[in-house]
Amino acid sequence: MFCLGRELRAAPLFVAVLAAALPGAATGSEPPWQRLEFQAKKFFLSADAAVEFDSMVSLPAEERCGDGPSLPEAAARIRIESSMLGRRSQSSLWFDAESLKAHIRVQEERGSRNRYKRYTFCQGAVEAERATPNAGEADLPVASWTHRYPLVHEVPAELAAPLSEPSALLHLVGRLAALEAEGGAASRTVPVFSNRQVLAVRIDRHPETTPAMPGFSVAGGPSPEKVTLARFTLTPLAVGSDGRAEDFELLGLEGEIEILAARELQLPVSISGRLPPAGRVTVWLRHVELRGNQ
Repeated sequence: MFCLGRELRAAPLFVAVLAAALPGAATGSEPPWQRLEFQAKKFFLSADAAVEFDSMVSLPAEERCGDGPSLPEAAARIRIESSMLGRRSQSSLWFDAESLKAHIRVQEERGSRNRYKRYTFCQGAVEAERATPNAGEADLPVASWTHRYPLVHEVPAELAAPLSEPSALLHLVGRLAALEAEGGAASRTVPVFSNRQVLAVRIDRHPETTPAMPGFSVAGGPSPEKVTLARFTLTPLAVGSDGRAEDFELLGLEGEIEILAARELQLPVSISGRLPPAGRVTVWLRHVELRGNQ
């Protein structure tokens, strides 16, 4: 049973552990899938989400980090489109697929809530620009919105591992599912920037795996007759006295997250978390597009 209302605290020395966050076996070539389509239904709620992964995409040309180290010209990208509770959202995260280091995240929401957020992950800080439309601007392109304000979020100087972002954990869990369990549950901790703050996310892999029939359709390649499911728990940990673990969010789900991932295709099959006001919700994989021979 999950205790979603509690606020977990990271140990003061957690930053010394984060340098070993990623196993070498989880890095390397791109996953076999290129697009995942999810759906959730509970009571009055219906939600859809699509996740796309590209191994190398150019970063937005206008992005830069002051006088610090320059951003790469291209990086892996996870792109997410979702629709729920009268809101449509599009977000893109450019990141290093091996270290999970985030470079840029851009998000635009339309519908019952209109807002734009851009985060640039620089040396020692995350530089943000946020925008919302003034009266009469809601239907205009974001570039025409006049209520814009910059923000700078400091990053702890003692952080030992690269700062990531929650979307990248979908990639990580898929890669970890391809690894054999080694005598019990494996745990890793990854620092992420979520809802304007740095959090630590502990990823626990449960030792048991479960064979199952695929409950999703497959295009672009043969569908496996069976898949082997590994269970992961993602527990957010607050960093510092002002941190709030419950502010962790992944695909619109909050708090402690549970993921079932298929070893054969290196992808999440279900993602469970808290979605106000519906309570605990499970998002199920419905369709996969594989890379085929491209």
